[in-house]
Amino acid sequence: MYADHPTTSADTPVVLSLGMGIDSVAILVHWILNPASRSFPLHRLVCITAMTGEEHDRTGELMERHVLPLMREHNIRYVQLSRAGQAAHHRYSVLSDTRSPRLMHMRGPWRLSHEMRSGGTLPSVRNGRRWCSERAKGEVLDWWVNDNMPSGYTHVVGFAAEERRRALRDTAARTEKQATGKTVACVPSYPLLDQWQWDRTACAEYLRKIFGEPFPRSCCRWCPFTGATAGSRPELLQRWRQQPDAAADAIELEYTALALNPRIGAFGVGKTAIDLAREHDLTDAVAIAEQRIEAAEVWDVLEIRRIFLAKDQDPRRKGDAWRSVQVAATGSRSALLEWLARLDNGGQRNTDQYGITRLWRRRLPGPQEISYPATEWLWVLVPHGVQPKKRPGFEERWTNLHAATLF
Repeated sequence: MYADHPTTSADTPVVLSLGMGIDSVAILVHWILNPASRSFPLHRLVCITAMTGEEHDRTGELMERHVLPLMREHNIRYVQLSRAGQAAHHRYSVLSDTRSPRLMHMRGPWRLSHEMRSGGTLPSVRNGRRWCSERAKGEVLDWWVNDNMPSGYTHVVGFAAEERRRALRDTAARTEKQATGKTVACVPSYPLLDQWQWDRTACAEYLRKIFGEPFPRSCCRWCPFTGATAGSRPELLQRWRQQPDAAADAIELEYTALALNPRIGAFGVGKTAIDLAREHDLTDAVAIAEQRIEAAEVWDVLEIRRIFLAKDQDPRRKGDAWRSVQVAATGSRSALLEWLARLDNGGQRNTDQYGITRLWRRRLPGPQEISYPATEWLWVLVPHGVQPKKRPGFEERWTNLHAATLF
């Protein structure tokens, strides 16, 4: 299923997805310093990075200090990209394309946080894939490859020895994209997994030996996946102590997402970034986030309606959730608090432990009483910026389900 090594064709390009983290950087450095590890000349190598716009500052610093000089010395082509806008028709922006790279262009015209803020949401996993990575990286790389690479090129990804399942998913996804015409055909290659049997620890030790300092994993400043497990949390907390503004980013984004859906947190159900910061005395980060939220001059009252369908027609099992988000009022925070108070004639307004004020019209029943399909309906006060959104057919389904019981 996997290529043993990148293609040896005399003219076919070898593309390395250079994610700026431990694994992909280890591949590049090993290829440069150990020519026997590759079967192609470096002039055929193209390194590509799609920027989320949210990477830790230190990642860019280490790339400029250690990796870019090697690429300049060996005349390696490096393409830095960013999504050009929210919609697919915006395509991508080329931030740099050179064989003599000197600067990391870590921010493009679009940033992943733009999508989080406008959607009032947080990164999540859908169908086994991190949709945030697909939006900020996968689609951008596919678009550029389609425009610049010939069919049959070799595409190298830095999956470590312990990540065979991810490599299998990647191969399947590439096969599907090629079959549906979404991207040109390529030969996937995973040298860490298939040739060298290097796990992440081996990659980290290799880079430490070469550069004399540790290379961190690449991730967004507020990535929920880096702190979702107890094993990864110490690294996240260390970074947040060193960069309290990064932790504040996570808390600020989470504030709006929690407002729209109190059942979620940055690290899963009931696992919030603000609670983690408070638990570990990250007082600077909490203060920065609270100051940013308080400083917002324009706020919105959002009307949130949700429909929770039954899975496989079973009223005991929750299926898909449909959501409608509409702006009900805009103004200062104090004025909108008064607006909500006037709307509240049944004592259903409350402010939670995170300072989020909601007015409930219809709550979900408790776990023992709920039967699907079910609905909830509320108004919530948030900093301005969440865009209205509603699935096609929502109003018809909402009315048909509960016309007799909503009023």
